[in-house]
Amino acid sequence: MIKDDNIIQLEKQPINLMNFSLTGFYGKTNTGKTTSMFKLKDEYIKNSKKQAYDLDKPFVLGGDFTHIYFISPSISSDKTAEKNKDLNMISIEGDKQQVLDLIQSIRQMKDDVQELLQLQTQIRDFFKQCDLNKLDQQTAVLLINILKQIEQTKQKYPLLQFEETNQDIRKNLKEFYKLLYLKPITSFIRIPKIMIIMDDMSGTSLFTNSVENEFYKFIVQRRHLHVFTVMISAHSITNLFYQFRVNQTAIVLFNGLKMEQMKEYFNTIQEVQSDKFGEKEFTEIYKQITGYYEQDFDKKSAFRYNYLYITIQPQPAIYKGFNERIK
Repeated sequence: MIKDDNIIQLEKQPINLMNFSLTGFYGKTNTGKTTSMFKLKDEYIKNSKKQAYDLDKPFVLGGDFTHIYFISPSISSDKTAEKNKDLNMISIEGDKQQVLDLIQSIRQMKDDVQELLQLQTQIRDFFKQCDLNKLDQQTAVLLINILKQIEQTKQKYPLLQFEETNQDIRKNLKEFYKLLYLKPITSFIRIPKIMIIMDDMSGTSLFTNSVENEFYKFIVQRRHLHVFTVMISAHSITNLFYQFRVNQTAIVLFNGLKMEQMKEYFNTIQEVQSDKFGEKEFTEIYKQITGYYEQDFDKKSAFRYNYLYITIQPQPAIYKGFNERIK
């Protein structure tokens, strides 16, 4: 049994969150997987407000999430998703083509924004200390063209619009637009910061073991596409392809998983293994937390929403729920 003095209470501590994370949520139906994903989503959103996005460091993923995608084949009847709907959460039916279309749109957004951010940095540097009285025609035309590109990109991706806070840039921008007899615009674009939540993905053909699989490529390349966190739930650990499982930065284990699958998966996460903590100890913790040994139906229901949260990167640890550290 797990002794109380082996559990470190972390209720007042933040959840151990990872940048560019990939988290799998596994368990049978109605064990709280969706609710837990949204709880983790809320923690990421809360944590994102601690560091503001900075236009002077355009490729650093600070600040709020610009896009939150919720993907589920049962989205129309998912009450948990409806209760947790964010203003910028975009809901998508979970069929393969829609997900592949989303991946393509994320790639396109990255391509559209990447090069433009470098040009934007140059004109912001110009407007920080420019003398508009000495502005020559060639420079003015160049500035106008870049500002047009920025405006077009803002219209295409309105969630990437970001207000300029540097007062010198704002002042000179207003003066520049005034010279052109145009309404002043004092916003630019920021880099995307994306969260993807994929619920109830058991059996989808997205998860095939192939390096040619577009979703596999997306998972491997997610950092370069500005995808800050991906969460995926399924009924079984083996529902998701091998490369997904070994690339996970964290895993959440709910009721109803087969012990053989648990042992097989444990042997792929060497980070939490030690001489004193092997698959026997791991499965024993899982059984205790999820009420595996409880025979009484009424008492067993008390374990229904219990789960293990295992962080693999950057700091290996095992938690009961999100806040009680066991190992």
